[in-house]
Amino acid sequence: MASGIEGVFRALNTEWTLVCSESTNGMRVAGWLEDAAVFASGEAPVDLPALLSELESRDRAQGRAHSDRWLWALLERAADRGADAQLSARVVVQAMTPGAVRLTQRLRAGQDFDEVAQVVLASLYQVVRAYPLHRRQKVAANLQMETLHLASREIAADLGAGGTARVEDLAHLAADQDVTEDVWQAVVAAQAVAGELVERAEDAVGARGELIELLVWGVEAGVLDGSRAQVIARDAHADGRGAAARAGVSAVTWRKRRQRTTHQLRALADQWVCAA
Repeated sequence: MASGIEGVFRALNTEWTLVCSESTNGMRVAGWLEDAAVFASGEAPVDLPALLSELESRDRAQGRAHSDRWLWALLERAADRGADAQLSARVVVQAMTPGAVRLTQRLRAGQDFDEVAQVVLASLYQVVRAYPLHRRQKVAANLQMETLHLASREIAADLGAGGTARVEDLAHLAADQDVTEDVWQAVVAAQAVAGELVERAEDAVGARGELIELLVWGVEAGVLDGSRAQVIARDAHADGRGAAARAGVSAVTWRKRRQRTTHQLRALADQWVCAA
């Protein structure tokens, strides 16, 4: 993962440093946010990194309503043309970059990190510039979910029908500033149901949810057969003597099978860590 971050995302951060080095950029963005009543007159920091840091701090203190207000104000400008629209879009992209990194890590599934990162960032830019301005609430969540939708479709088109996450309508999710984890859990649960690893999405939670995510990754990355993943999911959830009886085997045979499952999971987890 380090080499990927040093590639696409490091280049993005280097570009951001150049954007910040032009002092008029910070003054322009601060003025826009004061015009939108996000800050009182003369209150907004005119240094871009300090401005984003202050916005993040206020988001934590005031919640989603605050992030909705300032993100929407910048997205409204980003929908236009010209230098102001480009700068406004760039500020939003920078604010959403931590979530983009995590989406890249989630969508990677054994693929080249940089290649997936390029798709995710291109999708994020497109979503920012084309944001539907009638959506004034859950703005950060909408940006992340639409980026995930678009990036997933792009990656799937490159890899074929079974290549990546199948994202359904996730608009019901609660929308905090960073909903990447919630979004991805919904995706994993949907994949687990589709792959017959669980019967219901609600079953892919807690400790079992972590196992299911590992199995989903293994199948998506092509390192684990789907039928074997189903067996592991069933065996890992089952318990002892009753499970052995239902399977028609002795308790000793069941324990040996569980040991083989444990060894296979350890090997799969090692590959997962290396891929991350």
